[in-house]
Amino acid sequence: MLKAFVGERKSGWLFANKTGTFLSQTNLLRRGLHPALKKLGQPKAGFHAFRRYRLTWLRKNRVHADMERFWMGHENETVGDGYCKMKEDVAFRLEQAEKVGLGFELPPKTTDVVRIVRENESKLTVENAA
Repeated sequence: MLKAFVGERKSGWLFANKTGTFLSQTNLLRRGLHPALKKLGQPKAGFHAFRRYRLTWLRKNRVHADMERFWMGHENETVGDGYCKMKEDVAFRLEQAEKVGLGFELPPKTTDVVRIVRENESKLTVENAA
């Protein structure tokens, strides 16, 4: 779905507003994430909940601390962390990622990608991007 959304673009923001700048986190929460969570019967949360979920999943699956820090984007904690070359071993990382998984199932592949298009300040329309 993401690949279909991106299309042939090679630069710019992945998700941009009508002027081409980044989307406001407040708007994304208010217009996108919070309504989706409400529809799913889940408590209101922010985007940091995704990081907390991922870290919990990695620890439940006993992922090595070096891999955890690499995947979470954290800095080295000790001198030894700088010596470890695990993050440079792409084949190992891919193997570990496959073993650990996402912790949830992705929906079946679909060619439908919905994009919200702002026609003017008061009217939003939805178009099929596929």
